[in-house]
This record gives sequence, structure tokens and C-alpha cells, in this order.
Amino acid sequence: MDARVVNALLKSTVETFKKAAGLEVSVGKPAIVNDLDREHSVYTVIGFTGDIKGNLVYSIDNDTGLLIVSKMMGMPYNQLDALALSAVGELGNMVGGSLAMNLEKIGKKITIAPPSVITGNNISVHCEGIILCLPSKVAGKDLKIYLVIHSD
Repeated sequence: MDARVVNALLKSTVETFKKAAGLEVSVGKPAIVNDLDREHSVYTVIGFTGDIKGNLVYSIDNDTGLLIVSKMMGMPYNQLDALALSAVGELGNMVGGSLAMNLEKIGKKITIAPPSVITGNNISVHCEGIILCLPSKVAGKDLKIYLVIHSD
């Protein structure tokens, strides 16, 4: 996987979480994985096409979702209702838009699709392609970021 693409994703994620929610993201060691983990209860999926095709996926637990939503809205929020899930999806949309801009700077153009937010327990999200996992922390809580690149 092209290191410039990975760096574009890292930059997009860290900057967007900071700007949109005032939250610092620390990223662990990237790894190629076979599947997305089932440990979280909220998944945001953003598809993209263009010079690179694939999906941007991030997963969090309910508590992390509520923390993010509270920070984005500037007030305590205590349930993952439709409004909260919309905010979680919008954060994914902002990360995806930032990724598109950062990739364009290295000569790779993509178009992103609107985000889908999936919730539930023991969720199985299947993605075809090379899956890069960026294990991360936001406010000490787990956040998994996945970049799935489809082969042509």
C-alpha cells in the first residue's frame, strides 16, 4: 500500500477529529488485516471511487460515540438516537472529504459516497480488498480506522 495514501488518511483523521470535535486522536502501528473486528457497536462506512476505489470505515463503541457527539454538539448527549448517529456519520463524511482533498494533493482523485452508519452488537462488516487497520485512541477510548482498497 502506498505510504502517501496512508499518510493522507492519518492526516485527514487526526485533523478532522481535532477541528470537528476538539478531540486528539493517537494512532498505533498500522497493520494489514483479513477482516474488520467485531468489537465495536458503531461502524461508519464511506465508499469512494476514482483513481483509488474502496471504503473508509471507522468503528467505535457507544460510549465513544456519545463522547464524540457531545463534543461536536458542544453539550452533553446521552443516547445514540437518530440525531447522534447523523453526527457520527457527518464526522465520517468530513474525514472522507478531507481524505479526498489530501489524496488530490498527491495526484489521486476520488469521489466519496454519503456515509452509512451501522449499529448493533457483534456486527460483521465484510469488505473485499486489502484492509489496512489503524488502531487508534480518542480520549483514551478505542477507535479503529480501516482503509479498504479494492483491486481493479
